[in-house]
Amino acid sequence: MIFVIVGLLAACEKEDEVAGIATKAFWKGNSMVKPEQGVATILMEGAVNTSWTADIVKGNDWCSFAYQTALEQRSGSIKAGTNALYVYYSDNTSAGQREAEFQLRFGDGILVNLQLIQQTEGEVVLPDFGGGWAEVPVMKANADYEYVVHYTNVNGKEVRNYSLCYDKTRKCALWVAYPLHRCYIGSVSRTDAWQYDPFIEEQWQPNLFKSYRGSYDRGHQLPSGDRTATRDMNEQTFYFSNMTPQMADLNQKMWMNLENKVRSYNCSDTLYVVTGAVFDENCSYTFDSEGERVPIPTAYYKVLLRTKNGQTGKWVKQCDVNELKSIGFWVEHKDIYGDQPTKAICTTVSDIEKKTGFTFFPGISNDIKEDDNTIEWNF
Repeated sequence: MIFVIVGLLAACEKEDEVAGIATKAFWKGNSMVKPEQGVATILMEGAVNTSWTADIVKGNDWCSFAYQTALEQRSGSIKAGTNALYVYYSDNTSAGQREAEFQLRFGDGILVNLQLIQQTEGEVVLPDFGGGWAEVPVMKANADYEYVVHYTNVNGKEVRNYSLCYDKTRKCALWVAYPLHRCYIGSVSRTDAWQYDPFIEEQWQPNLFKSYRGSYDRGHQLPSGDRTATRDMNEQTFYFSNMTPQMADLNQKMWMNLENKVRSYNCSDTLYVVTGAVFDENCSYTFDSEGERVPIPTAYYKVLLRTKNGQTGKWVKQCDVNELKSIGFWVEHKDIYGDQPTKAICTTVSDIEKKTGFTFFPGISNDIKEDDNTIEWNF
């Protein structure tokens, strides 16, 4: 069952000029909770002894700062170590989602607004397979596949963060599809918020609170560096569903530089990206933190689509063939590439469709997907 994730509302942050510590408040995990009663955690950071007051400004009929007791306000001061504020919530038996809003006021003048969304039982939200999102591949019916979409909040607007097709037998996403636009890029540091994807049963995910065994990194498919506008969207890139066991030398050298190069294609129009992993029937295995066996991809790929000049102001499906460009990258999972991506890994989107069996950028002309002009992509 797949549910909506709504991200953290934009919060004002101000550096504490005396201690040099930023005063912050944010959800531990994400700002979505399931229909059943439970507890969510707000974490606070700042200079020790900074006072704080928290209010439930909306949703006090189902949220409280005390267990089984109505409590709409809490106050205290920042202590050394972890500062956690618990929010207790009841079952959602209504027909739709419900929202709660929280306001935290700190003694140094910082005001932080947080939103909590509780989903309703049976709510299903899938990636837009109707063609509304240009980056999402055509859905393939398979009992072993879980299709998930993660949402986040940018400047008060709910936007998609990324979509994925998760293979439960491989314990890995076969593709992760995402838009890349300047609204996703900011100054948030890498969060390293390693956690299970809340929309996929944990039994199907590797335990990656520590890395894979051997010389394999927890390799992102959607890079952390592509989601730095808010803490919430960056934390979602650390879901275990977004990871593959990737050779450390490849992940930290050529693949990282390929990610940087792809990020440089960001434009005023949107860049659409799909990253994926490929497995042979006789692939090798490594192990997760709990010693469970995890298949190792035999190859990786990326496919990209955008307008040529990057400033048309049009959606790609409104563009003529001569206004668009695409490219594919095919990378064998081997330590053979050196530090920098070269023309040797370049191919067409059509070629990667044939190799993977997925249909990318549905509704876009095959003429565009057969484009092999690497010069336009600075190769």
